[in-house]
Amino acid sequence: MVARLIREGTAGRHIAMLMGGAAGAQLINAAAAPVLTRLFDPSEMGALGLYLGFMYVATAVLSLRYEQAIVVPEKPEDAARLAVMSILLVPIMAGLAVAALAFLIVGRIGGFGVIPLAGAGVASLALLATGLFTTFRFWLIRVHQYVLISQVLVVQSFARAGVQIASGVAGLGVVGLLLGDLVGRGAGLLRMGRVASGEIASAAADSVVSRRALAARYRKFPLLGVPSSVINAAAFALPLPLLAVNYGITTAGFFALIQRVLGLPLTVIGTSVADVLLGRISMHARESPERAIPVFRRTAMWLAIIAAVIAVVMAVASPLAFPVVFGPEWATAGSMASLMAPWYAAAFVVSPLSRVVLVYEGQGSKLIYDILSLTAVVVAITGSAMLGFNALTAVLFLALGQVVAYAVYFAVLVRLVRRAARRGGTVSPTETR
Repeated sequence: MVARLIREGTAGRHIAMLMGGAAGAQLINAAAAPVLTRLFDPSEMGALGLYLGFMYVATAVLSLRYEQAIVVPEKPEDAARLAVMSILLVPIMAGLAVAALAFLIVGRIGGFGVIPLAGAGVASLALLATGLFTTFRFWLIRVHQYVLISQVLVVQSFARAGVQIASGVAGLGVVGLLLGDLVGRGAGLLRMGRVASGEIASAAADSVVSRRALAARYRKFPLLGVPSSVINAAAFALPLPLLAVNYGITTAGFFALIQRVLGLPLTVIGTSVADVLLGRISMHARESPERAIPVFRRTAMWLAIIAAVIAVVMAVASPLAFPVVFGPEWATAGSMASLMAPWYAAAFVVSPLSRVVLVYEGQGSKLIYDILSLTAVVVAITGSAMLGFNALTAVLFLALGQVVAYAVYFAVLVRLVRRAARRGGTVSPTETR
């Protein structure tokens, strides 16, 4: 079934390749989770969740989103120049992000005081590794090196889980969790670099277009893509600090575990489909724009069918499974997960499809969803706390708000693909607003 998500043949094989790596990576994470929940308590997992949430937001600005433009140019040499530009931006933006994290930790803002100050030092290396990985990944997607991406995903998960479990046994606490994350982000990077950097350097040397001209040509990526990505990342990361402030760090730990567990099918299937869809739609945009609509439609249909099954299973099984698998102290997390199943089902469908925004440079359209999503987070959690509702009610309102935001986003994506197809694979600036 999954191999038919986009089209039988090449695309199906590409999805299978990425899914193989993503499935292996997430199975390792899934196997490690019950061990970690017995080595670390909910408050320590909550601290890790806060840290990962910050990293998720910081990652959105590391290359000012120029790395996402790598798949767009028709000429490989222009794409290579964009890759070089992306890499050069990483250390600058990473330095600014680390300063912000240190400020949050020292100021004990949003619950970040539970993270040791050493976490800022770990984050500096982790952000450098993430910036390089992301740039290499988009280059490898452009050249259809899906097997390598899959293999690196498995290596990263194995390294991350191994170091975190060893750190738990050694009693290193939160610092051990952060070190495990760092090792996971860096694992496999040298192998990717050997393949991608050589290709990038060779192609960039042949480019006749200056970096300034390319930066201006793809200015929508930083001007609209960065605000959109930051708001989107904030909507993903903000529930943890808001829950920590209003309901305690233990509640935030429950939520962090849910993000890890419910993200399993989204990562295994959704991200794999998204990467292949990105490569395929970008090819159609350059060569046969009218073929994008049926590809988009088939992808949406199969994702919706799979999402419905996953949502039902999660809603029914989570309250029963969490105490057994992760330990009795995690029973509340199971109840939360059941309430959040519709939210993750909607994300499972819409998130992979959203890659068309990169191809058609429709970042302005994405802002509609980003603002709705962020508003839902703030209103649901803060409003529930002000009205005296418990954490489960806050999570229920949060999930419902996110489902509505994803429904609006899906409508925006359909409109974007249809208009781009009519215009021959491009969208005018006025149509992306």
